[in-house]
Amino acid sequence: MPSPAFQSEFDTWLDRALDEASGRDDVVAFSFNLGEPWSIEVVGCGSYDESDEDWATDEIFRPETDALELPEVEAGDDWQSVLEFAKALVGSYLSRPSTGSSTLKNASAVAVGFVDGEIHKLWP
Repeated sequence: MPSPAFQSEFDTWLDRALDEASGRDDVVAFSFNLGEPWSIEVVGCGSYDESDEDWATDEIFRPETDALELPEVEAGDDWQSVLEFAKALVGSYLSRPSTGSSTLKNASAVAVGFVDGEIHKLWP
């Protein structure tokens, strides 16, 4: 579970990133990509097909905002812990009322996963 301080840092980072997507009608889904060393980035995708596990590779939007480093002390030191930590961050963001969470909720899908691994749909 993210600390309130890191959740706030994540929320601010994501608000900034999603501001860059404002007014883009071509983005239909968002993918939160995880990487090593532990970090998270958000990209917008031009298509979404639940039956196609590679839908998140149709990247058409990448904010200028850099990927956010996930502190190992909070996220953990193994990929499973990092994945659960990232899902909690995004889930908490989705549950708070904001322009950014509305942007995500208006998408066909919001998912989290490692770039070279399985993607986990969080919305809807």
